[in-house]
Amino acid sequence: MSFIEVESWEVKPGHGNDHDEIIKQWFLFVEKHHDTLFSEWKSAKYFRQVDSQGVPTGRYIMNFEFHSIQGHDAYKERRKNWDGPYETYKSVDPYEHFIVESVELEYWEPQEQNLWLDF
Repeated sequence: MSFIEVESWEVKPGHGNDHDEIIKQWFLFVEKHHDTLFSEWKSAKYFRQVDSQGVPTGRYIMNFEFHSIQGHDAYKERRKNWDGPYETYKSVDPYEHFIVESVELEYWEPQEQNLWLDF
């Protein structure tokens, strides 16, 4: 069963362009190294929050889908010190552009997948 980590944040004032560019670099890095560094990941998706009128609120989320909670935990343990092959990954980490106090993490597991609808 999938396990989902949702990370949300706000961008530091004046860091908008740098934030947007590092997010693009991050996706390219993950795509290139998926098989060796991120094999537990099923998907990674990026969203900007908007209000009901479509106006951006200044908040973003990254939705990480793992193959399992065990895969999530194994990945986090392996990456925890940012050493070895993850030292290079740190170079595309976008946190320097985040308001650190705004970062929130949530965890979700799918339910009743047999009832899900795709149209």
